[in-house]
Amino acid sequence: MKPILFIVLFSVVTVFTNAQVKDSALVIVKPAIADSLKADSIFAKKDSVTGVIPGSTRPFDKRTVLQSNLFFNLFGKGEYKIEEFASGERKDWLFYLMLALLFFLAILRISYHKYFNNLFRLFFRTTLRQSQVKEQLVQSQLSNLLFNIFFFIASGVYLFLLVRYYDISITSNKWRELGTCFALITILYTVKFAVLKASGWVFGIKPAIETYTFIVFLVNKVLGVLLIPFIILMAFAANNIAKIALTLSLLMIVSMFIYRFVRSYLPIQNDIKVSRFHFFLYLCAFEITPLLLIYKVLLKYF
Repeated sequence: MKPILFIVLFSVVTVFTNAQVKDSALVIVKPAIADSLKADSIFAKKDSVTGVIPGSTRPFDKRTVLQSNLFFNLFGKGEYKIEEFASGERKDWLFYLMLALLFFLAILRISYHKYFNNLFRLFFRTTLRQSQVKEQLVQSQLSNLLFNIFFFIASGVYLFLLVRYYDISITSNKWRELGTCFALITILYTVKFAVLKASGWVFGIKPAIETYTFIVFLVNKVLGVLLIPFIILMAFAANNIAKIALTLSLLMIVSMFIYRFVRSYLPIQNDIKVSRFHFFLYLCAFEITPLLLIYKVLLKYF
């Protein structure tokens, strides 16, 4: 019994003795340098963007803010501009006019195809010795009349577009203006035809006058057909294209007049022995002067 009691007491004393000594394993040694990993380096530096900007001590004024706006002049002097109504010219009537002109040409081409072919065949030949073709053209009275009417209409439309291009106002009504241009061309060549016939009868040079008249109206008929593409461009194309078409058409008309002069001089010179100078004077008096007078009247009164 005593040994057991002794062992128990010895064990208790040993436990209390060991409890008074600090365990070296439990002592935390403070590091000499602070650990830089304790705080994340991403959040170490404050973001300058998130800084708080001190607000203005002035009270908020909407008028001041609106006056300082650079894009709106809300309280300044108002500026105004009178806008004109953009009224584009309708060209429906001109379209139907071109359609009617082409339809008339198509009827002539289909109904008198032989006359049409002979017309251009004789025009591009350098001599009038093809008497058979010439006689066929002369004997076709109705074809001559219809193709002359087509030339008057085409030339009238061309003159109408020329007047409108240069902004020359003949009348306030476009249909009346178109009719005036058509009447000018018709009267001009009707009077010219009558004067030529009277001159041939008075001076006894009827064969020469008939030859010259035939050449004049031959060139006119071909010119009326060749003007159609330029008329369409001048009517519907843009201004730059219309200007080019106008220039080319004027060059073509001048070339046709020169061609008519050269083509008609040789037959007339053989019949009446006229000199080139006198024939040139005739052209100036009866061909060029009427056109210049018409141009002068248009510029002066319209």
